[in-house]
This record gives sequence, C-alpha cells and structure tokens, in this order.
Amino acid sequence: MSKTTTHDMNADMKSSKFALTMFTAEEFEKFWPGIEDMLDKVPHTWKYWTKDYIRSAVEREMMQVWGIGPPPKAVLIFFTQIGVYPAMRVLHVTWGAGSFKREMLPTLEAALVNYAQIAQCETIEVRGRAGWDKHFKSVGMKRDYVTWTYAVPNPRMN
Repeated sequence: MSKTTTHDMNADMKSSKFALTMFTAEEFEKFWPGIEDMLDKVPHTWKYWTKDYIRSAVEREMMQVWGIGPPPKAVLIFFTQIGVYPAMRVLHVTWGAGSFKREMLPTLEAALVNYAQIAQCETIEVRGRAGWDKHFKSVGMKRDYVTWTYAVPNPRMN
C-alpha cells in the first residue's frame, strides 16, 4: 500500500497543527532506535511479540507503524495490523506510546477510517487502557468488551 499522510489544519488554515503518517520501511528503520527505546520502557504492553517479530512484520508489510505530532515531529507512535477473518477484515490498533493530545483525535480518526476503507476493513478495533475510553467516546467509538487475562501457572515437576 502507498504511504498515507493526513494533516489537521489549525483555525487559520495556514499551517498543519498535526500531521499523521504511516512510516515507510525506510522511515521505520531510521526511527527504529527511538521506537525500540519506547518499547523497552513498557514491555508489559507488547507481551505477544518480540522486537525481531515487529521489525520483520513491518518489513513484510504485515504491520504498519504510524506517527503523529506537530510537523515534522512524531510524538505518538502506534502499530496497526489488518486481521483477516472468515466474515470480515478488521484494522487492529495494537500498540501505542508517546505523548497524546486530545486535539489529535480528528486527525487519527480520519486517517484510520481512510486506511481501513482502502484496506477493505469493516471495522477498527483499538485495544488499550481503560483511560482511553473518554477520548474514544468523543469521536463516536464505543467499548464493546474488555479483555481480561489469566496467566496459567506452570505445573511443578518434582
């Protein structure tokens, strides 16, 4: 897929307040050291993957990496993946970190909806902390369910 960039214009319509872009593989490699630092600070939030998998998935275009912030700096980074199921395709927002501002929501919503349409997804799913609820409700998203997990203990062998 081609690179996606969305701009949010401020009130005077002269300059972009925020820009959101999907990183190319080359941009991802350039920014990887900073993304890796962000991942290392919150390892419990990406427990299903390894850093090697993330790099490989981005290179093979199985995972998308996005950045948003005041141009030209991305202050919030997040990953998406397209889930292909028998009944539908879903754009999953799987991980994010950085500095979030509520004013970013219209730009995030526009870009993700556009990308989901291009990718022929029927829905967008965002999984994250309960604290995001207040932000997502403001753009019409609803919480369908909460996922709770239980770690299965290893049986002890004597």
